[in-house]
Amino acid sequence: MFLPISALLVTMRSMGWSYVEMLKDLSPDERKGMILKRINESGRVLASAVASEFGVSEDSIRRDLRELSEQGLVQRFHGGAARSRSGPRSFQQRARDETAGKRAIAAAAAARIPAHATMLLDSSTTVLEFVRALPADLQTCIITGCPDIASAALDHPCCEVILLGGSLNRLTRSTIGQSTLAEAQSMRVDYCVLGACAVDEGLMLRAENYDDARMKLAFGQASNEIILLATSEKLLKQGPFSIGPISLISTLVTDRTADRSILERISGEGVEVIVADDQPA
Repeated sequence: MFLPISALLVTMRSMGWSYVEMLKDLSPDERKGMILKRINESGRVLASAVASEFGVSEDSIRRDLRELSEQGLVQRFHGGAARSRSGPRSFQQRARDETAGKRAIAAAAAARIPAHATMLLDSSTTVLEFVRALPADLQTCIITGCPDIASAALDHPCCEVILLGGSLNRLTRSTIGQSTLAEAQSMRVDYCVLGACAVDEGLMLRAENYDDARMKLAFGQASNEIILLATSEKLLKQGPFSIGPISLISTLVTDRTADRSILERISGEGVEVIVADDQPA
């Protein structure tokens, strides 16, 4: 079971680990998550100080900072990194990008859901559009950790809605934490509908937030089928935190501007690829 970083450290400390031992045992993704959190809270870090604290080489920390910088999450300077001036875009900002491609993807995915299906939905503005696109007479059960998506599902006349509990992440506007993961991992549902942060050149699913990456993986593992909703700009994009290979998903729904070569590669991994048409009939 994957834990958020704070819960992971508490668990390790209860087992008698020292703070230095705990930090040295973190995976690269977990370490980057802690570094990014510290930069966002304090404004800047020095590579030498972080390397000493985490018990790893400065080269490892410089590589972490370079990867975070390439994603636009931090700004590097000689010897360290500072908080990004722009920072990740909020859920509300992304929700205002009501592109025709996003709506077409949502409609194509919604049309595939049979009556009486049970679905786990993660936090994504495209998934929000998916909920709004569900047929008004479709009887289904929606389980989500995102209050915005739960609210949209409540407006649907035939949806049963279950909101997962936990601490709310301000950036993703969804619940995170050990209790949320435990709830998801105890379930078995028909579908998981995920919004994509990134699919990189190596066809790895990636996220911009460590806890979000772990939650997406837990949702997927609790589902019989995984549908990934991805606008074209999310393909061949980098992200700091790995979720898993593209072969984890069952179906990719994207828009007609997506690069055909990567769609062929994804299809070659056994994934059904659906290109939504945003042109009027």
